Amino acid sequence: MELPGALGLFFLTAIAVTAAGITLAIAGDVIALRTGWGRLWVGSLLIAGATSLPELVTTVTAVRIEAPALAAGNVLGSNMANMSILALVVALLGERQLFQRLLPQQGLLAAFAIALTGMATLFAALRPEAEWLGVSLPAVALIGGYVVASRILHRYGAGIPDLEAPVASRSLRWGWIVFGISAAAIFVAAPFLAFSAQRIAELTGIAESFMGVLALAFVTSLPEMATTVTAFRMGAGDLAIAGIYGSNTFNIGILGVADLFYTQGSLFSNLDQSHVTAGLFALLLIGLGTVQLLLRWPLKRFYLIEPGSLGMVALYLLGIFLVFRMS
Repeated sequence: MELPGALGLFFLTAIAVTAAGITLAIAGDVIALRTGWGRLWVGSLLIAGATSLPELVTTVTAVRIEAPALAAGNVLGSNMANMSILALVVALLGERQLFQRLLPQQGLLAAFAIALTGMATLFAALRPEAEWLGVSLPAVALIGGYVVASRILHRYGAGIPDLEAPVASRSLRWGWIVFGISAAAIFVAAPFLAFSAQRIAELTGIAESFMGVLALAFVTSLPEMATTVTAFRMGAGDLAIAGIYGSNTFNIGILGVADLFYTQGSLFSNLDQSHVTAGLFALLLIGLGTVQLLLRWPLKRFYLIEPGSLGMVALYLLGIFLVFRMS
């Protein structure tokens, strides 16, 4: 496939996952309200898992085609992109009392995102090579960490209702059907992202690590962008924010799964300083977002021009620049 075809495929899949992300948010909110599971739990697990399907498929596909740098860059870059997306959407669509109205369990979810991202960044820096029966320590630690985090979150976050939530206008059956169709559309489109991204990297000479952190990570974060914008426009702040932090947590679990599929040793033994840099910037961005959650300061009307959101976007761009220089 030549460059025009690769670019065309890349942008077509971007449009597909964006459209699916919009309907996913609507269906997820119906499920949260009709089942009584609450927007926090549905956002952090169901929505986060579905919107992270592109990361799952493209990351596993990348290691299967022996592109570990692309795989890790995709995950760590997605966590960076998710936080800059959240900062902008909160600034543009968030209400003044947004953080005061969020459930306190959002802080627990954010702590899991920080812990797992920090663990992945540490493994990228140490580059462990040891395996036992074909399974590496990073794979066990990251998958195990995600499972433990999910169980704790289920215990403390499931079934907590949003007191200001409206009555769902559509049936639970409708919600599950649309949710399933949207998730399937994302799942089908995702493999073409990895293929087209690798092809673009080959044809343009761009390093795979940078391609993963920038282009592939941005496009695989489009479902998160679409669901976050849609959720905020519906007044479902808990659903939107839980979806982003839950996606960041799920992404790290994906990296552990990808390590299981990599047959040339541990995936982390093939990473470089550009991945460590991406991980550190992801940590910094998630940390700044967590501070906003914990402080619960009111949003100001022109919050976009203040350091909160602009600072996070500037850090994201700085991180992208440094990764490019190191690639």
